[in-house]
Amino acid sequence: VRILLLAAVYTLTAKAALLMAFVSPSATPVWPPTGIALAALLLYGYRLWPGIFLGAFLANLLTAGSVATSLGIAAGNTLEAVVGAYLVIRFANGRRFYERPRSILTFVALAALLSTTLSASCGVTTLCLGGYADWSEFGAIWLTWWLGDAVGSLLVTPVLLLWAARGRASWSLRRAAVTAGLLGSVILVGYLTFWVSLPGSWNYFLVFLCFPMLAWCAFQFGTRETVTAACMLSAVAIAGTLHGHGAFSALGSKNASLLMLQAFMGINGTTALLIAAVVEARRLGDATLREVHGRLELETQRHLILDAALDAIVTIDSEGRIIDWNPQAERIFGWPR
Repeated sequence: VRILLLAAVYTLTAKAALLMAFVSPSATPVWPPTGIALAALLLYGYRLWPGIFLGAFLANLLTAGSVATSLGIAAGNTLEAVVGAYLVIRFANGRRFYERPRSILTFVALAALLSTTLSASCGVTTLCLGGYADWSEFGAIWLTWWLGDAVGSLLVTPVLLLWAARGRASWSLRRAAVTAGLLGSVILVGYLTFWVSLPGSWNYFLVFLCFPMLAWCAFQFGTRETVTAACMLSAVAIAGTLHGHGAFSALGSKNASLLMLQAFMGINGTTALLIAAVVEARRLGDATLREVHGRLELETQRHLILDAALDAIVTIDSEGRIIDWNPQAERIFGWPR
């Protein structure tokens, strides 16, 4: 059931992402399926790889190419997810890589930047060998393919892992109001930055609002809320750029605009995740220190009580010799004088 569900989700998200394929029918700078596949393997194990293969095969077969090219692309996408999951488990603390800054950087280097080259290389080579792409366009298609997969890992994988790990949160009126304020702020910043076309260079200045927004989420809320805000902001930015708004829409072709936007959002999202991890570690450290301090206070009170009880039984001089004895001690404890 999980394999079939993963195949269905992969196919649907891939078909939606391929609507933004401008340099080649099979290459798009926006590719969430990579993040979905990697998160699925980290959560449920390598046995779900057939779902990735089947989803990638169907998505490409229903879009462009032949059975042979679809099989080659599906093999590259599956290999990318399996190798990425292995590297994360082996070197980056597995599904909980988001807890430590060092693990996050390892995840970025191995899963987002390194393993994604496998899918891009297999996919573009398959298209060129099958006659669906020209060898002179290999570099442009490869860059588009690789960056879409890399940013998909950076933005989508942490969101799925964090929401799966934390479970259901206890909601209160205050928490609901704070969350609504966060979502409203993200949408507002995304609208001002990527949907409002201002004269001159004002759009280039507005784009710098994104990072303070994500940094505020990291300090005020937590890791899960931060990566969720980064994904929402990225979705708003992609929609605005496709409609010709924002700073990145004036870079020539839509593919070039989306490439620059994806690189920008990937860097901002990763930086915000690092800040959130540091803040979470600091909060955990403070809570541990408070717990240790409380235990020390209890132990100190225990020693004071014991000392008081001892003083009630005997009187000891400065050299540790008993100089007086409470007669009640013999009756209570059975101690001889």
